[in-house]
Amino acid sequence: MWDTVTTLSDHVADYFSVTYGASGSTAERSQALVARIIAETRVPVIAHLTCVGRTDPQLREVVGEFLDAGVRNFLALRGDPPAGETDWAPGPDEVARACDLVTLIREVEAERFGTRGLDPLSRLADHRSRRAAVSIAVAAYPGMPEPGAGFRVRDDELAALRAKQDAGADFAITQLFFDAAAYRELLRAAVAAGITIPLVPGILPLTDPSRIRRLCDLNAIPHPRELLARLEDAPEPDRARVGLEATSSLIREVLHAGAPGLHLYTFNRSDGVTALLEDVLRQTV
Repeated sequence: MWDTVTTLSDHVADYFSVTYGASGSTAERSQALVARIIAETRVPVIAHLTCVGRTDPQLREVVGEFLDAGVRNFLALRGDPPAGETDWAPGPDEVARACDLVTLIREVEAERFGTRGLDPLSRLADHRSRRAAVSIAVAAYPGMPEPGAGFRVRDDELAALRAKQDAGADFAITQLFFDAAAYRELLRAAVAAGITIPLVPGILPLTDPSRIRRLCDLNAIPHPRELLARLEDAPEPDRARVGLEATSSLIREVLHAGAPGLHLYTFNRSDGVTALLEDVLRQTV
């Protein structure tokens, strides 16, 4: 994993995003990696934080530990319920919603720093009227395909995103999507819902059909059948090129639509990502 960090730190990155695991299951490893990135690179870190299964005092302690390690940027997520528990409900003392986690982080920030700070990801967070010591990202969901109606963002997802913005989120990172129209629909719907925070598209390098299928199933996203067919029909030596071209095309479309940046889902691998960045930079400069 560290080879990936060092390779990608040589490219133009605004941050590294470090996952946290369900219910904090990888907390110690995540915190150790975050501390090393801060100590050994100049790239800011966004630490993922999930609230499912964790109480208010537990989360305040974790936020404090991250702040002690030098973290100033968080991705506040609800997280997934425990696997196999179809009737799961949060406990009475647990933080149940991502917007409540955003509020909690802001409260810890105020206790630690007051209202003055360093505005650590100012390029993405410049919509805020005050200078913040802590930057908070949240999740957003692009439009989903509807038969005969293009793409549509669910009303409850827009309401949840607005609640996270109102709680103090600085920007949002989208779930996976494979058609730029899904992102454009999110931008349109967000404006109508009064959402003004930057919406950063989450992009997966589209080179591995198995990973695409697995992530679609995990996140209840329809499979991009045409893309999968192109990848699987391509001879093995050409598959990476086909996937790179598809990803580059998607990136150019979302940038043209007004994306303020890109969030690349690397899954701890730099191969493909560096080639993708070089291709996009070559075609957009």
